[in-house]
Amino acid sequence: IQTEKNLPELIYDSVVNAIVEGLLKPGERVTQETLAERLDVSRLPVSQAMQRLRDDGFLSAVGRRGLMVSVLDESFVAQLYEFRCGIDLVSAGLAAQRVDAGARKRGEDIIAEGFAAGKAHDLPALIDADMRFHGFIYELAGNTFILDSMEAHWNHVRRVMSDILIVEKNQKQIWEEHEAILNAVLAGDSRTAETLAREHVETASKWLKKEIQVCREPLKRSGSTTI
Repeated sequence: IQTEKNLPELIYDSVVNAIVEGLLKPGERVTQETLAERLDVSRLPVSQAMQRLRDDGFLSAVGRRGLMVSVLDESFVAQLYEFRCGIDLVSAGLAAQRVDAGARKRGEDIIAEGFAAGKAHDLPALIDADMRFHGFIYELAGNTFILDSMEAHWNHVRRVMSDILIVEKNQKQIWEEHEAILNAVLAGDSRTAETLAREHVETASKWLKKEIQVCREPLKRSGSTTI
């Protein structure tokens, strides 16, 4: 049963999207007043949304009463990608075993959209295509536990992926790796699909580790909090 989202949920989604797309930067202060004015809503639903954003790790306390966009740290990313490595490996293998007749066009359409978004330097479209590709593989795997597990962490995965995709030199390689995974899945080659999926996640994790190390010192000097 699908129901329309209430106002606090819509505000939550709006702030998460702003963080993912880089409109709200790590360490940036976030206040009820600013969000209420920006979104043209009252403060009560903003307060409810901000509490959930804090509980989920997207906002962190700063000072006595303030909140700011949380800064990713190496430990958080490492644990998230250890989790993803297992999930993505199993998903790719199962997808290769259970691939259906309609999968080729769906998969190839997503790949084409990813390459097109990269050429256009369209970060929101790149993130969307990346998430749809991995969601497509999870769906093909046909295991509801995989879908439920990834849904619980989906927004954090989106945020982390934005830090990879914003670097232009990464974009072409990422979509070439996606295309190789898809080809293995469509060929029914479980072992190759699993290997490529694992290597894809491991490469992304290494990129993120380097990026976090580069960004860490300026953020430490500003007193920002990591998650």
